[in-house]
Amino acid sequence: MKNKISKLSIVSFLVMFAVTVAYSWDTSLIIDHTCTDLSQISAEWIDSVQANLRLHYAHTSHGGQLTTGLSRIETADATYNVSRTSRSLPTTADALCIFDGQENDTYITPEEYWGTTAGMNDTRDVLNNNPTINVSMWSWCCQLTSYSEAEVEAYLDSITSLETEFPNVIFIYMTCNSQATSGSGYNRYLRNQQIRQYCNSNNKVLFDFGDLDSWWFNPDSSKWEQNTYEYSDSTVPVEHSHFNGSQTGHTTYESCEQKGKAVWWMMAKLAGWSPDSVAIAEDTYKSQGFILYPVSPTTFNTFTNVKYKLSENSQVSLVVYDITGKKVKTLIDAELPAGNHSSIWDGTDDQNSVIPSGIYFLQLSGNNFLQTRKVNLVR
Repeated sequence: MKNKISKLSIVSFLVMFAVTVAYSWDTSLIIDHTCTDLSQISAEWIDSVQANLRLHYAHTSHGGQLTTGLSRIETADATYNVSRTSRSLPTTADALCIFDGQENDTYITPEEYWGTTAGMNDTRDVLNNNPTINVSMWSWCCQLTSYSEAEVEAYLDSITSLETEFPNVIFIYMTCNSQATSGSGYNRYLRNQQIRQYCNSNNKVLFDFGDLDSWWFNPDSSKWEQNTYEYSDSTVPVEHSHFNGSQTGHTTYESCEQKGKAVWWMMAKLAGWSPDSVAIAEDTYKSQGFILYPVSPTTFNTFTNVKYKLSENSQVSLVVYDITGKKVKTLIDAELPAGNHSSIWDGTDDQNSVIPSGIYFLQLSGNNFLQTRKVNLVR
């Protein structure tokens, strides 16, 4: 289990700025069964999610699968700490804070989020009254068994309208579950496809609930298996038999946990994480006598002191990086004699501009050595 760094809530503008620049809008972001391996996400990105993202989540009973999954993941590993409050936004440090429902209800039908003027106003109230919220999502129940193409288009239009009104909030589109068969299951599949096509064509963020329902990872074969049935000359995804149950939210705990993992993957991506990115190395290699001491203080507001020891004369570089691996400031780039040294970082960049709160890395490198220390800047 990682050691948690104390964080303070970031002021609204900086939170919004961090999220706005984190996700690249030139492509869609599809969260499906391939986005469930939490071992790929480093602890620093979980920290970043908990520090910088605030989630508004409205749903009915099927949508409760996500919150149950998040709770069970947290119970197994407190690294994934979540704080969820009905009808309000918690302010718990070191947690993904979730506003559950709307201000006046917790069981949220389409009419109470996007389907009516009153529902749209309820969503606006949550976002206007809680300006640190920067992610909002609503979950289907079983509506798509009977919804028409036009009704789904109304859903897409409403979410798009909210995106225009709240440019600093990322709205998550969702597909419906895959529990139905026969004609109703086929209609649900068509409407899910309609949502997927829209998100792919318009560079939206999609949490593909229906996909997560139909795929199960077989630990014996180490392969993913999808459950389907045939209808009207089409192969239609349906809930995997391993998820057939009623432990909670009309399914099994295993299904909930799979969806909870996908939520963490999605939030990490929104925070700026990429599965293909190379994390800043920590203590990758060291030579005897070259030491980067723990930074003091590790959580700071005005400045932190960086001390290090060189066993011989060396060309030394001491650089600050942000959590995406981008260089922020070079503190030292010079030939230094053997012995003890120290540098001060005052929370500014190379242009001496004040930078926002967040997790940063101080990396010392030189002749065959490299060490990194993590710090938390709070404003």
